[in-house]
Amino acid sequence: MIQDRAGQMVIFHTLVKAGSFTMAARQLCVSTSHVSKQLGALEGELNVKLVQRTTRSFTLTEAGQRFASYCEQVVHAVQDADAIMDDVRDEVAGVLRLGLSQSFGTMHIIPAIEQLRRQYPELQVEVSLFDHKANMLEDGIDLWITNYEHIPEGYVAQRLADTRFVVVASPDYLVHHPVPHHPNDLVNHNCLTYQSRQRNYSTWSFTNQQEALCVTVSGNYRVDLAEAVRDAAISGWGIAYLASYLLTGEFRDGKLIQLMPDWQANQSMPFYAVYPSRKHLPRKISAVIAFFKEYIGETPYWDKALAPLVKLSGK
Repeated sequence: MIQDRAGQMVIFHTLVKAGSFTMAARQLCVSTSHVSKQLGALEGELNVKLVQRTTRSFTLTEAGQRFASYCEQVVHAVQDADAIMDDVRDEVAGVLRLGLSQSFGTMHIIPAIEQLRRQYPELQVEVSLFDHKANMLEDGIDLWITNYEHIPEGYVAQRLADTRFVVVASPDYLVHHPVPHHPNDLVNHNCLTYQSRQRNYSTWSFTNQQEALCVTVSGNYRVDLAEAVRDAAISGWGIAYLASYLLTGEFRDGKLIQLMPDWQANQSMPFYAVYPSRKHLPRKISAVIAFFKEYIGETPYWDKALAPLVKLSGK
């Protein structure tokens, strides 16, 4: 009876977190009818109504809300027990489902995975690339590496790295257009911007020793992939405000030139490692976070590689 009740509590917890019978069944790898049947059995054994069902959704009753909190404690206790046993075994093993911001993940995380696997050969890594806000439970993500600013409630974010910004253009663009000396000059230029459903980077911020200002720019090219903004700048389409992690040898090879060196492009973009809040963090998650912190470095390796920058002075 105890094991049956524990299983039903796990199913109920998953249903509450998933928000639908279909999604809960998918996460549990069972049929929707099985979830419904187990809920009905649980309500019958408790002799209380836990949910009010409609055609497409459900809401928790007052009793359901109270019972859900106990189910969550049970699930967390099991997760904590697993994490403690991981520490006892001192193993980094099993499957790690890793969610990554698309551009950053492609350029800086995926290339390091083979080194990660050599260090932890019993670890299996499954990667998902996306730039939208993740539902880590629904998407089955153990660890999310992102620059998303609003971390979901119930999750912990450890800062992995900070990236700075630079304003750039190609030599070809500058041959055909006047060189901007001041951020306000950008309103007269074709500016290439990142734009997605959730973000629009058309306001560029700057600071120098005397002042700080923001400039709203415009142009004929907006795209939801950061590398595409960089590539358009290399092709001479316009001026770009780029995160430094996007740059490798473009300054050294003369493909891009940094503009307005007396002005600091001061957009902030930290990257975080995000995971569910638990009393005991699973060994595989803590080990992978530590690995990437060391791999990236306190000063990110991509910023070290940019020095010395090729600049076009405004003087």
